[in-house]
Amino acid sequence: MTVRGNLPAQTTTFIGRRAVLAETEALLGKARLVTLVGAGGVGKTRIAVETGRAVARAGVFQHGVWVVPLADLKDPALLARTVAAELRIVDNSPDAGLGRLVESLYDKHLMLVLDNCEHLLEPVRRLVHHLLRDCEGLTILTTSREQLGMYGEHLLWVPSLGEDAVQLFLERAETAGAVLSDVDLPDAGALCRALDGLPLAIELAAARVAEMSLTDVLEQLAGGTHRVTLERAFEWAARQCTDEERRLWATLSVFPADFDLAAAEAVAGGDVPASLSALVRKSIVVATTSPVTRRTRYRLLDTVSQFGARLLAEEHEPLRRHVLHYGEFVDEAARSWFSPDEALWMARLREEWPNIRAAVGYALGTADLAETGTVMAMNVQRSRFTSFAGILGQACDLLALARKVITEPPLRTSLLAHCAYLAQAQGDMSAAIPLLDEARALPRMRMTDVHLVFVEATNLFYVEGSSDCVPLYARAVELSREYASPGDTYITELMHAMATCFLMDAEAADKATTGLIRLAEGNGVGWSHAWGLWLQALYELLHGDPALVHPLAVEALRIQLVLGDTWGPAYSLWLLACTCAELGAHDRAARLLGALRSQERVSRISFGSMKPFQKMLERADRTVRRALGDDYQVIMTLGADLRQEQAMEFALEPVPDSERKPVKPTLPGGLTKQEFTIAGLVAEGLTSTQIGARLFISPRTADRHVVNIRAKLGLPNRGALAAWHQSATDTGTR
Repeated sequence: MTVRGNLPAQTTTFIGRRAVLAETEALLGKARLVTLVGAGGVGKTRIAVETGRAVARAGVFQHGVWVVPLADLKDPALLARTVAAELRIVDNSPDAGLGRLVESLYDKHLMLVLDNCEHLLEPVRRLVHHLLRDCEGLTILTTSREQLGMYGEHLLWVPSLGEDAVQLFLERAETAGAVLSDVDLPDAGALCRALDGLPLAIELAAARVAEMSLTDVLEQLAGGTHRVTLERAFEWAARQCTDEERRLWATLSVFPADFDLAAAEAVAGGDVPASLSALVRKSIVVATTSPVTRRTRYRLLDTVSQFGARLLAEEHEPLRRHVLHYGEFVDEAARSWFSPDEALWMARLREEWPNIRAAVGYALGTADLAETGTVMAMNVQRSRFTSFAGILGQACDLLALARKVITEPPLRTSLLAHCAYLAQAQGDMSAAIPLLDEARALPRMRMTDVHLVFVEATNLFYVEGSSDCVPLYARAVELSREYASPGDTYITELMHAMATCFLMDAEAADKATTGLIRLAEGNGVGWSHAWGLWLQALYELLHGDPALVHPLAVEALRIQLVLGDTWGPAYSLWLLACTCAELGAHDRAARLLGALRSQERVSRISFGSMKPFQKMLERADRTVRRALGDDYQVIMTLGADLRQEQAMEFALEPVPDSERKPVKPTLPGGLTKQEFTIAGLVAEGLTSTQIGARLFISPRTADRHVVNIRAKLGLPNRGALAAWHQSATDTGTR
């Protein structure tokens, strides 16, 4: 957790409430659980956010202030995962996420704001109990219409606005374009008293003063009564809307989070800019600017959305359109993310995730939309977003639900293969193999073989460590080029090259990696460039020069961290740990092995269950244990105790020469035996083709060796290499 909070940007001035703010801050100074209680529309959320802003400015909490909106969370089982996602905590766990949440927060000093808890009182009570018990540095501020009713809870009842109500009304009216004078103050005061000082009701009334007189607003809204409920204020606001605006208000209530204009038009089924702008002017819809796209996004406050839902004659059709819109969005993301716009796509998917998750959930619970929801759930992972963002647990929840409702091939075949690969990628073979076996038992079709052949090859690769996976991956590449997206095809090619490096000879590995590396360097996709560097480093570790591995792996890790990738760094740590063991930097290798253990636990990746990775890891572990003896466990534990950001900073450091093992005397120029032989053949005047024939390697591999030898010796051409070899040979025979 490197970000220090997620407080929303301030879009309007905060008026009054100084006493409430001071009391809230005072309570937070002596209590770990404070609940702001009050009626809907009284301003609990705004007070909580402003309190958070104040303590953040004061630097009270080392790890910041985090706000988790819960108003639109319908499924209590998602509570812990929702909190983890808002806190940017990697949650790839198959369980409900509470354990991962506690593991991440137990040593943090932060304030957590759980906003709008009234419909989740029992789940929130359980969550808060565990967090406060196990995370000593945690302080929790909740907002609710009812108290949680927990031991240690300090309550603060949020009153309506007093004298500040008129100031709020006047400022919001001025913002709406109204021109008021001192003559209007008595009516403004009467209106605010009639509205019982409820900020939301006051803002609804103030928004209309630009288009009708204050006297008319007071008469229509208050109607001679001394107290206007929020419900009545909503009813009055609805009467001030046109039929189109009321219908749009009702339709927008299906959104569980903020949304853009395209989504509003898709769900409303027509042209909405005029009506949407009118609802913004009337303070029914809140408009903000997206930090991702710089375009306008819209949202309805909780109570406004609840009233809008009551205006909705029939919710299935707008919910259906909501599903179809986000289905198209996710489909486009799966097809388009593998491009120079990958960072934008990842940010857009994160921004839209609450809508996507809700759409998939609704679709999977609706018979005629279940297939659409299943394809959406798979496409989200095809975009690599859920693994990239560290919310694989949520993706797996949705895919598990899809497996319950999709029972027939070919979609079930693809779904099972998709789920099997996710389990394989985490090293969870006990979950992957039954899924793969069930998929194999279903009728096979060419369009589903693209997924099934891939997971069959991955099973051979990870479980058996068999070179038989290589031709199977080659077949999967052919199918992917015909049926899959560019991103899926690249993943398949990457796995083919990776398996070839691990399980085949140097020539086959060189042939498999060269093309992929060239593609990664030229396609403008940072993610694939990082994996291209990683693959190049793997080749050097297994078949080339280990000294070349470290800078390649470090650069791959650097790119992954810049992109915000939470998945790839575990693989880069694995590579760096194995490399440092080979280089003789044993202390550093032990620390990295410890950091890797922690990273495996966080990302839920088990390299010990992936046979080729396991063998290299065991080799590194044996080497380092022998070198360090009794110090091994102590040093590895130091690495395991590093925080995430500390581990990554350490991994990015260059390996000092002092940490490397002394290089044993070698042939002249530090060449290996094979390199010195090739230099001799160059001195004899042989071409790369002739060298390849002599040594039973391909001409391309021979040429690559010549280039590497020249680079190592700093020689400009083959002639200079021939002269160097002659000189070195003459010197050695004297």
